[in-house]
Order: sequence, then C-alpha cells, then structure tokens
Amino acid sequence: MHYLPNEETRKLFGTDGVRWIANQSYDPTFAMRLAMAIASYFPPGARALVGCDARIANPSIYNAVLSALAASGSKVYDAGLAPTPALQLAVRDFGFDYGVIVTASHNPPEWVGIKVVLSDGVEAPPSVDVE
Repeated sequence: MHYLPNEETRKLFGTDGVRWIANQSYDPTFAMRLAMAIASYFPPGARALVGCDARIANPSIYNAVLSALAASGSKVYDAGLAPTPALQLAVRDFGFDYGVIVTASHNPPEWVGIKVVLSDGVEAPPSVDVE
C-alpha cells in the first residue's frame, strides 16, 4: 500500500530523494507519511538502517521517520548521526535491506530531506523513488 498519491510523489522526489525547507510546506507528519510510503516498497520485516546529519531541524524529522518505518513493519536500526557515505557503506557491508538518511545534502542549513539507500549501498534512483 502506498501512502502518497503518484502525482504528489512525482513532484516531491528530485534526482536524489525529497528535500524541503524546514517548517515550510511540510512537517514531521509529512515525514511520517513519506517514511510509510518508503517502507511499503520493501517487504514486511525488511531491515532498515536510519541515520541523519546534524541539521537543526532534523531531530523531529528523524524521529518521525524512525517511528513510521517501525510502525510500517520494518526492523529499524538507529545509526544516529552519520554522513551519507558512512550510512551507505554500513547498509551494504552489514547486509541491511535498505537505509534512510535524513539530510538535505549540500543545501543550506534550513533545508531538510530524506534519501533512500538500497541494499547495495547506492541511493535509490528516481525510478524507485516514484514507485
């Protein structure tokens, strides 16, 4: 079951996950819905490693993502603060089914974002993002 309509999903996902300005347009409830949609792509019980960067707005988004993934049936492992490449390597090297990193990458500090990492440690391509 997908929790976001396809037309909304296509508008949200860019070339590398979803990014938005914190406290504008989207909030932790949106992050929960997005995480539920991400979890629905993977089978129940899939092992997910979740990390985040140190942006000021990330704790509320991060906790929403952790909760939603767990509530959606994934086995969630909390990596805490982690740069994206470290999370990617951990997903691949420790055999996780997928990973989620809460980061807006190179965007200014007021931005937040969510990226999906597949089991091979590579960020999910746009074709997976819109599924």
